[in-house]
Amino acid sequence: MENNIVDFLNKLHKEGKNQEIIDKIEVLPNEEKNSEIIGILARAYNNVDNYEKALELLKSIENEKSEDGIWNYRVGYSYFYLDRNREAEKYFLKAIELNPDEPDNYIFLCWIYQNLSSEIDEEKENYKECIEYLYKSEKYAKLYSEKDAQADVTDELIFAEERLGWIYNKLENYTEAEKHLRKAIELGDNDKWVYSQLGYNLKEQGRYEEALESYKKSTELGRDDSWINEEIGWTYFLLEKPSEALEYMKKAKELSPVEVDLALVSRTSSVLVALGRHTEAIKLLKDIINKDEYKDSIGILSDLAYVYDDLEDYRNGLIYLKRANELGRDDIWINTEFAYAYYYLGEYEKSYNYLTIIKNLGRDDLTLKLMFANTLSKMGKYEEALEYYLELIKSDEYKNNVNLNSQLGWIYGEVEKPEEALKYLFKAEELGKDDRMINIDIGINLARTGEIKEGINRLKRASIMEDGITLDDKIFLNSEIAYWYGELGNTDNALEYLYIAEGLGRNDAWLNSQIGWNLLEKDLHKALEYFNKAKKLGKDDAWINMQFGFAYSKLGEYEKAISSFKKARELGMNNSWLLYQLGIALKEYGNIEEAIKIFKEEIEITDYKGFGDLQLAWCYALIDEKEKAKEYFENVDKYLASSLENDEELKKDYNTVKELINSNIYFN
Repeated sequence: MENNIVDFLNKLHKEGKNQEIIDKIEVLPNEEKNSEIIGILARAYNNVDNYEKALELLKSIENEKSEDGIWNYRVGYSYFYLDRNREAEKYFLKAIELNPDEPDNYIFLCWIYQNLSSEIDEEKENYKECIEYLYKSEKYAKLYSEKDAQADVTDELIFAEERLGWIYNKLENYTEAEKHLRKAIELGDNDKWVYSQLGYNLKEQGRYEEALESYKKSTELGRDDSWINEEIGWTYFLLEKPSEALEYMKKAKELSPVEVDLALVSRTSSVLVALGRHTEAIKLLKDIINKDEYKDSIGILSDLAYVYDDLEDYRNGLIYLKRANELGRDDIWINTEFAYAYYYLGEYEKSYNYLTIIKNLGRDDLTLKLMFANTLSKMGKYEEALEYYLELIKSDEYKNNVNLNSQLGWIYGEVEKPEEALKYLFKAEELGKDDRMINIDIGINLARTGEIKEGINRLKRASIMEDGITLDDKIFLNSEIAYWYGELGNTDNALEYLYIAEGLGRNDAWLNSQIGWNLLEKDLHKALEYFNKAKKLGKDDAWINMQFGFAYSKLGEYEKAISSFKKARELGMNNSWLLYQLGIALKEYGNIEEAIKIFKEEIEITDYKGFGDLQLAWCYALIDEKEKAKEYFENVDKYLASSLENDEELKKDYNTVKELINSNIYFN
């Protein structure tokens, strides 16, 4: 009888008459409801979606059936459809252990792991666990197909590959993500979602043209929402095609399910900036920021700062940077923007402070090093700037950078290392730089190394490079050429270029003092005229007082000469030339005792032995201290024997002193 009812119930099961099975079994007396009958009843309840009742029945026979493969399958089935996947997993694994040849156990485990992979807590970012579940789902899908040759697990495999691609995108492992997304497509996945994800993946890899192809494939398959249009627009932006980008941004706005999509607003403002439509970008962003709910949007405030900075309106940019910062933004981006803003506003100390913050936040790339180098250079801290520039020049990215080599040359020039300067300036020239500035730098540094004529030629070359030349450039070049002609002692050429600079409008202390200096051997009165102009313009240092002293001395105005030389000493100058010239003026003025004192100071520090001794011999002879005069006169013969043969003026003074020493006349 028992076998007959079991056979009958199984026949009803095959016919799908599950409610009839339930009705037949429920009216049976309890003594006829053995574990097999209860199992069949539970199966019927599962098949009519009454999983709680099925589970209750199955649990009632657990003691007898826990080691039965079919019972574990049915329990797992109930748990699965009750969305209790972890309990279901346990029973299907047991079912496989007891009955490894039953295919359905494997496909249910595949589905269970798919479900578990979807239970991602994005806050906890438990992606690793999710990935493990997806690989397990693939494993059991393949085992299912091995157990059932007719089985088609393509959909299950596509699900796993799609989801693995999505998760690896989230993890920014774009290479691995692309592999899985392409595998899904290879398996026959041809829906809009997978092409959207592939487009996003390729965009993040910087493969923008390929990304567009995938995005557009997605739209061909029917996707036409705000997200896909925004992504296409942004990809065009990254391809530097802002006109196309704006069209898609507008469409994304039309299709947006929300009134204000901050990310879309931000991206649209960037596109407008790229189109040079800054005013529209500012209006778009301010329209948002003026709404109460968005007035403290750090992102929009940051975007406004970016737009103003792109306009080089750094003061307005700082207003929004500061607001964003006060609201909590203190990352590398905002500190970088602060650094740039203060740099371009000429507030280099502040810029440097923000660069230090950026470095402390962990940024350590070549661009940051370049920012440090440029800022320190502007601060006049050339030695520190050099450390950064030299580190940059060692890198493959910058070793052949024309501007960096040129800048290094300029910095070495500023720290008065012309040989090092020329090394980098010539490298920049070899790399193709041939503008006015590099010829100026090369010219000045050549002159500083003693190659003055070659340096002047470079400066002259720079002066005929008229593209973009300003009046200040012309004044500077003519002044510089004049200075180096002066250093050569070529006063005619020096004055020629100084007068050109004067004619162009230069009328400062430097120019007037240089003209005066070069006129000393030509026109002492004119020289004094220019020195006085320089003095009125603020130049009253030791150098110009020495020049006044020299000019007055040559004119025989010894009192004025002495006053000027002494002022130079008061201002800190005390070199042998000054002492010698002061001594001469004192001697000629008749202040012999003071002249002797000065000449004695001079002979202690001079590198030109003998000249001071000649003057001391002269002074002592004048006051009839002949023995002392002879003592110093002996040094003249010792140090100036060869000079006396070639210098007629010196020889004349020598003979004068000799006569004084040998004469019986006393000069008072």
